[in-house]
Amino acid sequence: MPPRLRTSTPDSAASDTPRAPRCPEVSAPRRRYRRPLLGALALAALASPAISSGCAPGFTPASEIETLRVFAVTPSASYAAPGEEVTLTLSYHDGLIGPDDAARPIQIVWLGGCYNPPGSQYYGCYESLAETFASLAGDPTSSDLIGFGPTFTFTMPEDILDGVAAPAVGSRAGSAYVFFAVCAGQLGPVEDPGGRAGSFPIGCFDSEGRRLGADSFIPGYTQVFTFEDGRRNNNPAIDKLNLDDKEIPEDFGSIPSVKACPISSEERRQVGCSAPDIASECETHTLKVIVDADTVADPEEPTATEGSSGEDLPVDSDNLTEVVWVSYYTDQGELQGDTQLVNDAVKGYNPESETTWVPPPDPGVTTIWAVLRDARGGSSVIQRRIRVE
Repeated sequence: MPPRLRTSTPDSAASDTPRAPRCPEVSAPRRRYRRPLLGALALAALASPAISSGCAPGFTPASEIETLRVFAVTPSASYAAPGEEVTLTLSYHDGLIGPDDAARPIQIVWLGGCYNPPGSQYYGCYESLAETFASLAGDPTSSDLIGFGPTFTFTMPEDILDGVAAPAVGSRAGSAYVFFAVCAGQLGPVEDPGGRAGSFPIGCFDSEGRRLGADSFIPGYTQVFTFEDGRRNNNPAIDKLNLDDKEIPEDFGSIPSVKACPISSEERRQVGCSAPDIASECETHTLKVIVDADTVADPEEPTATEGSSGEDLPVDSDNLTEVVWVSYYTDQGELQGDTQLVNDAVKGYNPESETTWVPPPDPGVTTIWAVLRDARGGSSVIQRRIRVE
């Protein structure tokens, strides 16, 4: 069974919560942010307030795109049938530019062929992954395990469930791991430094052979499951993205315009005593994904209340629905409350999934992304633009 997403929110009323030093009465109110704590592979998110001390500048939130970023890998089927063809689509953006002020060339490679690794752990694929990557030195087009560009298609093996033991609860399941590497440079092999989990066998290098860091290289994987009982999982769908309750059109010639916020980026990073009062000095805007409340969440798996022999388990999940959340991103300005719950397992659809966007200080065109995710590997991405004057 795939792991469940667990979320928690700090209790802001707890007496032992760290607090910033008290500011003088004449100081502007402290600004509060909500920042997502994202997994390294971008398959889950957790929102929590940032804790800061004193009046030192804060860090750039993860929702503000300044470097290379992968938003999601969206599968045509996160739960596939044996023999089914699955297409993966990678959504990304590079916030950096090259030395000639042009967009950096981005290299994307996909490596498949890892099925049911030992312990169902991704690092159990590293040995075969290194062998597959080494085959790039020959004719990579001759292998269906290798792909290039933002999409990759593979076929789930017909025998994916062979040799998979039945779990104590639920259906037998097999899985395929497909790895990707996104590089603003040249991909190359790296030696395993040792360790129980091994090391990702691919690195990203510049033209002089120097290894590049996380602002230029993002490796990751996506996992697609096959269940013996044939269960499916549909991607949660986004109907549109609204700005202040009006749809943002996809057509660039019709995008909306807003006024710039005169507070500089450096001033916005101030917290505590030095924080500016953005609400009184700038016009802020509401962003919200619009979804179909009746279909955004699939029901939970049909075997959630049954054991492997069919007996009822002491869990009442008849009324549970899938957890769905949205993460907002921007390449200019800033977001407050950038990760929001869209569907609660018990309460269902949450109509208050909007975020607040503060425009940047300089005129130009801002790009906004919204990534809708469910707890079983499904996702959808929408991208829109707003003109700042």
